Amino acid sequence: MRADTTTAIRARLIAAMEQRTASLDGEARRALETRLAELRTPDAAPDETPANPPHSGLRELVADLAREASPQSAAYPDIPALADFRQLWSTLRADSQLRQSVAHATTDAGPLNSTALANRAIALMRELSPAYLRAFLAYVDDLAWLEQMDNASSGAGSAGSKKKRARRKPQG
Repeated sequence: MRADTTTAIRARLIAAMEQRTASLDGEARRALETRLAELRTPDAAPDETPANPPHSGLRELVADLAREASPQSAAYPDIPALADFRQLWSTLRADSQLRQSVAHATTDAGPLNSTALANRAIALMRELSPAYLRAFLAYVDDLAWLEQMDNASSGAGSAGSKKKRARRKPQG
């Protein structure tokens, strides 16, 4: 970066920090004033960075996860046959779900029946793009699992509120 560009950026940074400092009190103001004093010194080069910058909490977490992951990945190497097994399992699961869906379909449903429409859509997905069907069914499985978890966590509260609904009396 050219010196005049660096100087202009530095001047804007100082002006912005001065404006921010004016609206603060306490420890935050003292920290900004200290940083402003460092920026205003003419001998401070803009490229200077500490040799060992202090680690933020996020950097420490990433470093810890990297240290913990390396022995684990060595203990459980990726197995090529596992990809084939996952593919086979996904195909079998999709076929099983399709059979269950078709088994629950009613034959006398009208053309706009939501169950019939869903069954037709799944059958078309199976014919046109089996890979998409598998991905779609995995997504639906995940949503169903999340719904079950939500229902289990709210448990008695939602069941009790449903039972307390008053029945409408017929008018007449």
